[in-house]
Amino acid sequence: MDVSRRFDLAAGFFILLVLFVTIYLTKDFLATILLSVVLVFLLKPLYAVFYRFTKHGQVSSLFSLLIMFFLILIVLVSLTTVLLVEISNLERSGVLSDIQYATVIGDFQLWLQHLLPNWLYYYVSDFTNKYIVEIGDIPSTMAAWLLPVVENALAGIATNLPVIFAQMIVAIFFTYYILIDGKIFVSQAVELLPKTKRSLVRYFFDELNDIYTTLFTVYFTTSMLSGILAAVGFSILGVPYPFVMGAITAVFTLIPLLGPPFVFVPMSIYYLLMGNLMMSAILLVFGTVALMIIPENVIRPHLAMKNARIHPIITVLAYTAPIFVVGVIGVVVGPTLYGFLLAAYRSVLHYREL
Repeated sequence: MDVSRRFDLAAGFFILLVLFVTIYLTKDFLATILLSVVLVFLLKPLYAVFYRFTKHGQVSSLFSLLIMFFLILIVLVSLTTVLLVEISNLERSGVLSDIQYATVIGDFQLWLQHLLPNWLYYYVSDFTNKYIVEIGDIPSTMAAWLLPVVENALAGIATNLPVIFAQMIVAIFFTYYILIDGKIFVSQAVELLPKTKRSLVRYFFDELNDIYTTLFTVYFTTSMLSGILAAVGFSILGVPYPFVMGAITAVFTLIPLLGPPFVFVPMSIYYLLMGNLMMSAILLVFGTVALMIIPENVIRPHLAMKNARIHPIITVLAYTAPIFVVGVIGVVVGPTLYGFLLAAYRSVLHYREL
């Protein structure tokens, strides 16, 4: 083996060693880097609009980040204000104890009595009464269950606050510079590869761009539009704090296992307990049609028409499975990794067919 070959092997080994050490040192920020990738794809449409007018990448990237954080700040402040006001009102008025559960149950029993045969009605009535007695005070039970969970979550956030703050700063800087120079980084990296592999890698990056656009841009845009539909609908129906409830709907729409029903179904149950059966039914119909059927069958397919089609099973796995392993950050990590593997799979299939 000549000296030049030995030098190449030694240099390659040393570079790999440094690479592994670098990855180890930055392992706590890998999720933050992936978050930056997600933010880049979310802000791409906004960045493109600003760049069209300013023709300046740094200004466009800065404005995009400012608008994103301004919207997040508005939502957080609104949610905090609503929670504080409502908790204060509940403590003063004792409204939870004034809900007429007995009246609602009596009306429901009368309806069942007219609908069902006598033998079936008495069986259902006895069964229902038994479990109502066992359940007891629903609001107190829920509060006793939720308070420890909330306390532990807040304690964990307070303990990790310095790390969270550092990760957010890193995510902001990464997002800012990737928006400006991301395409340049990719093209320079491709040029470092052997010429015979460049076309394959370029195809892979094109696929990756389309997949990430579908998983992030289309998915999040659909969620935001669902939130707007919810806010408008709740406002027309006279639901308190319609825009805050719309923002909550947008957030839960991002979580496949929960989705909009996690918002409009409890609202419907609340109005049912308050004795407003018409409002309860309207909320169920509105939520099902406007917040589930229209976004999934009209908005999302229309937005994804020009991008990569992704099977719903992959989308559900990408956004759901990692949550059970790494927590909430799985919403970022999962789609990033699944999208990467899907792009690699499609690239291999494409070049095998050539």
